[in-house]
Amino acid sequence: MSNNRHSVLLIAAMIANALIGALLFAIGVAAIAALAVASIQAGGESWESLGTRVSAELGADVAGLLELFGVSLSTLFAEFAAAQGLPAFPVFAREILAALYVGIALFVPTGLAALVAARAIWGLTASSARGALRLYAITLMAVGALGLFIASAPHLIWGLTLAAGLLNLLALRRPRAVTPSYSA
Repeated sequence: MSNNRHSVLLIAAMIANALIGALLFAIGVAAIAALAVASIQAGGESWESLGTRVSAELGADVAGLLELFGVSLSTLFAEFAAAQGLPAFPVFAREILAALYVGIALFVPTGLAALVAARAIWGLTASSARGALRLYAITLMAVGALGLFIASAPHLIWGLTLAAGLLNLLALRRPRAVTPSYSA
């Protein structure tokens, strides 16, 4: 009975790793593509054009109110950027996008690591070394717990990551030796 339950945990851990791996890899690739598109679009913007776009999106009532007081958002944005010593908008936007890329780029290797772990669990035997997979499971749990802490609320990806790490730890327990029952 214990071996059957253990094999079910191993299969569940393998499936969880495969799903988390595919999800993180897909999110990482999609987010990197979105950052590339945003970087290209940011190249054609300036602080003034950004202010003009914001003015256009506010609606006629707010635009009329701003005109009544002689406020130009494009001028306001440009003056604010100059007063704060901010670089030109394309440079500023690309610096922020580069910082976001560092975090988002970690989704791809994390997803690949989960897929490799799923493959390793699939080939796991009772005598296999489990140290690296345990370290991976602990890391997965820590990443999930930290993500939940930072989000300060239930979050799908970080909750699933924490659950997958816990499932891996449970599945990687060594099976107990089966002692034969005494028969009279």
